[in-house]
Amino acid sequence: MAQNERKGGVVKRDKADKWNHVETARYFRDLQENEVRTMHYLGLAYVVLSRRPNLQLKVPLSTQNYEDGATVGAGERGGYALQLVFTCAANYPLARPLVEIVEKRNVSDAFEKVLRKEIDLILEQHLGLQMIVPVVTRLQITLNTEIKRLRF
Repeated sequence: MAQNERKGGVVKRDKADKWNHVETARYFRDLQENEVRTMHYLGLAYVVLSRRPNLQLKVPLSTQNYEDGATVGAGERGGYALQLVFTCAANYPLARPLVEIVEKRNVSDAFEKVLRKEIDLILEQHLGLQMIVPVVTRLQITLNTEIKRLRF
């Protein structure tokens, strides 16, 4: 990004206002693309809604016992399912992505608040790092833990 000068083994960087904005934008796009690749390599389901001007992903999540349209006996819950839509700013991962919970199935308002708090906590902990994969994996754990808790 910035031009470097070597003087006595110390690297000096130009001030941020002298950075090449094209290279900086490319750097952030590469970081975003790396996150998409990470999701692919981990086998996480996702759909890329857009790459430019901002990366936008849709990620489906469901509990292990969720079956769409399945009939559930009296007093039983059919599991949870939802989709997360991540919209990343141009300077992601230095800025938090917008995370929307959409297409909820069997998710109460109270449980949605719990999920939103969990999302905020994870985003805060991972600011400057990859954030989408940690949010997805942690929410998957939270969904499965909650459904197990309700069964027993």
